[in-house]
Amino acid sequence: MGAPMKPQFTGARVTRLEDARLLSGQGHYLDDIAVQGMLEMVFVRSNRAAAKISSIDLSQAQKLSGVHAVLTAKDCPVNLYTKSYDVGQPVLADGEVRYVGEPVVAVIAENRYVAEDAADLVHIEYQPLAPVIDSRKALNEEPRRVFSHRPNTFFHKEHETDGFQEAFRSAPNHLSQTLTTNRQTGVAMETRACAAMTDPLSGRLTFYCSHQSPHELRTQLTQLLGLAENQVRVVVPEVGGAFGIKAMLYPEYFVTAIASQKLKRPVKWISDRTEGMQSDAHARDNIHEVQVAYENDGRIIAIVDRVIGNTGAYPFRGFPGAVGEAGWATDMLTGPYKVPHVSITIDCVFSNKTPVGAYRGVGGPVGAWVHEAVVDAVARRLKMDPADVRRVNLIQQEDFPYETPTGELYDPGSYSESMEAALKLVNYEEFRKNQAELRNQGRYLGIGMCVFVEPTAGVSSEAGSTPYESASIRMEPNGTVTAALGLGPSGQGHETTMAQIIADQIGVDVKDVVVLHGDTDSAPFGGGTGGSRSGAIGGGAAIRAGQEMRKRLVKLAAHLLEAAEEDVELEAGQAQVAGVPSRGIPIRDLARTAYNDVSRLPDDMPIGLEVVARYRPQRSATYSNGTHVAVVEVDIRTGLVTVLDYAAVNDCGTLINPTIVEGQIHGGVAQGIGSAFLEELRYDADGQLTNTSLMDYLLPVSTEVPRMKIEHIQTPSDGEGGFKGMGEGSLIAAPAALANAVSDALAPFQVEVTEIPVTPAQVVQWTSRT
Repeated sequence: MGAPMKPQFTGARVTRLEDARLLSGQGHYLDDIAVQGMLEMVFVRSNRAAAKISSIDLSQAQKLSGVHAVLTAKDCPVNLYTKSYDVGQPVLADGEVRYVGEPVVAVIAENRYVAEDAADLVHIEYQPLAPVIDSRKALNEEPRRVFSHRPNTFFHKEHETDGFQEAFRSAPNHLSQTLTTNRQTGVAMETRACAAMTDPLSGRLTFYCSHQSPHELRTQLTQLLGLAENQVRVVVPEVGGAFGIKAMLYPEYFVTAIASQKLKRPVKWISDRTEGMQSDAHARDNIHEVQVAYENDGRIIAIVDRVIGNTGAYPFRGFPGAVGEAGWATDMLTGPYKVPHVSITIDCVFSNKTPVGAYRGVGGPVGAWVHEAVVDAVARRLKMDPADVRRVNLIQQEDFPYETPTGELYDPGSYSESMEAALKLVNYEEFRKNQAELRNQGRYLGIGMCVFVEPTAGVSSEAGSTPYESASIRMEPNGTVTAALGLGPSGQGHETTMAQIIADQIGVDVKDVVVLHGDTDSAPFGGGTGGSRSGAIGGGAAIRAGQEMRKRLVKLAAHLLEAAEEDVELEAGQAQVAGVPSRGIPIRDLARTAYNDVSRLPDDMPIGLEVVARYRPQRSATYSNGTHVAVVEVDIRTGLVTVLDYAAVNDCGTLINPTIVEGQIHGGVAQGIGSAFLEELRYDADGQLTNTSLMDYLLPVSTEVPRMKIEHIQTPSDGEGGFKGMGEGSLIAAPAALANAVSDALAPFQVEVTEIPVTPAQVVQWTSRT
C-alpha cells in the first residue's frame, strides 16, 4: 500500500467547519425539538436538605386543565443503585429526601406553563431531619448517618511507599498545610435537557439528550428500563457546553422516558438555571491535610496527604464524584516532580448536599494546586525562588519513562522545557527585579506558576469505561466523504479535527469530509467524550479507518492504472503513480467506479467504499504537560484581584489544529479564574444552597479574562498519530497558578492562600490583620 503523503491538514489552523452553522444560529439544540403532540414536564423538588416524606397530595394538580399525569416514586420504580456502596438514588424520592433539589414529583402537561402551575399545587408534608453538611462532622457520623443502614464514610483508601516513615522522619525540614477547595459546578450555557418518544406500535424508545456519551447513555437506559439495546435509540443534538456534568446519569432522564412510555406521547424536559444549580453535578468539595519533608536545597523527599471528599447525598452511578476527584488528585500528587515517597489516606463521605460528579479536570485542578502550593511553601520557608525549587525537583528528559510513587507511568514530556519557556513569555527575571519597587509604591503584584501533568486517553473516565473508539468512513459515489464516530462533542471542534485527520489519510480536501456524531443508530459504538480522550483515542480511530479506506482506494487505483500498489499515492484528490503525476486518476472517479462501474473492480474487492475501524491504545493513559504562569495585582483596599499577564506553554503531543487547542486553553483559563476567585456554591447550616442563580453564583466575564501568550511544544506519544489529550489541562493548571500569584503578591503580609476561591473579603481581612 502506498504511504500517506506529508500531512496537509493535520497540524494546520483549519477554520472550524461547524462554526458557520453554529455562529449563524443554525444549530439544532434539544429545546429546538418540537413534534406534534409533545408534552412538557417539570419537577417538584425537595426544599429540604434532609426529611422524611409524610404525605404527598396531588389532587389539585391532577385536576388542573391540561395536566396529563402527575408521577411519584410508585409510578417510576427505578433506583440508580451502586452495589459497591449499597446505596442508590430513586429517580423520584421514595419516603425520604436527602438534598435540596432532589426530584420528588413529576408533572406532565400540554406545555411548560401549565406544568409549572400544576407543580405549585402539589402539597408535600415533610418531617425534618438534622442535615449532615460539614465533611469532618460527617466523617464522625455527626449529627447522624445520611443512610441509616450504613456509615457516612463510604470509601477509604491508604497508600504508603516503602521506606516512607524513615525518609519523612529523617528529613531536615518539615511543613504542613490544610488546603480547601469549595464547591462549584460546570455552568454550561445550555442547561441539561432530554426528550423521549415512544413508537406506539413497536414500543421502540427514541431518547434525545444533551449528553457526552450517546452509547453509554443507551446502555444505562436499557439496563434500568429493562429494554433491549436495539429497542432504544439515543440521539444527541448540538450540545451547548458539557464540561463533565453532562456525562453523569441523572434521575430526570428515566422519569422522562417512563412518562413517554406510559402516556404514549413525546415528552420533553428542560432544566431551568435554578434547577441546574441545585441538581447538576457539583464538584471540588475537598479538604487536603498536607505535610511535607524536604532538604535544605529545596528537594522534596516525602508528602503526606490526608483527603476528605464530600460526595453529597448519593454516588453517581458509574462515577462517584468524590472518589474520582480524590483518586485523581492523589494519583497525581507529585505531578511533574521527582518526589520519592508519599503517604496517602482518602476518606469519602455522604452528606445532605447535591451529589458530586465530574467537572472539567475532575481531581486534576485540586491535585495540581496541592503540589504547586507545596513547592511554593517550600520556597518561601527556604527563602528560595519558587522557580529554582521547581528546577531541582522537576523530572528531566533522561528520567523517562518515569514511574511515580503512586504508580503512574509517564511517557516522555517537556516539564522543564515548558516551564522555562513560560517564564520567558512573562519576562520572569525582569518582573522579580521590579516587584520590590512596586511594593514600595503600595502596589502588590505577584507571580504564580503551575507546572502540570495531565493524564489523558484513559481506559475509563466520566464518559464510561469503553477503552477504545470507533470510526466509520463512507466515500460517496461522487467522491465526498461521510464519517461517523462514537464521540459526544459539546463544542470541542470534532467535526473539524476528525475531518483533518481523515482528509490526510485518503488524500481529499478537508471540506469534502462530513463528520457525523450523536446518533446510536448511525454512529459506531464508542466511548463518547470525556477524560481528554477524543483527540488521542478518537483521532486514532479516525486514522485507522482512514488507513483502511486508503488501502481500498490504492488497490482500486493500482488495478485501474496497472501499477503496483506500493507505487500509488493519494494527494489533493488524485490517485497517482509516485513521481509521475500525469499517470493518475481523480479519487472521485475511483468512487464512481466502486459504486457504478463495478465490473471494473478487482475480483477480490467488495463493491462500494465503506469501512469501520476501532482503535484501542496500548497504554492505559498518555500524559500531556505544560506550564501556566500568571501575573496578578491585588488591591488591598478592595480585595480585588486583577490578572495582568498570563502565559501558557502546552505540550499535547502532535497538534491536530493549533487554533482549536488554543481555544481550549482560553476557555480553561477562564474557568480557572472562576475557580480561583469567583465560583463557590454556598450552603447554610440547614443545608440550603444560598446562591442558585447567576446573580450570586459568579462567573468570569470577558473583561476579567486576560489576553494570553501561548506557545506549543510537541512531544509525540507512542499512540496512533502521536496525539495526547489536552481538554482539561488548562483548568488543571490555572487555579494553582492564580492562587500562587496571590500568595506571592501578599507575601509582605505573610499570607499563603490555602482556600479557594479567594474572595475580596478574605484579602481585606488578611491584609488588615497584618
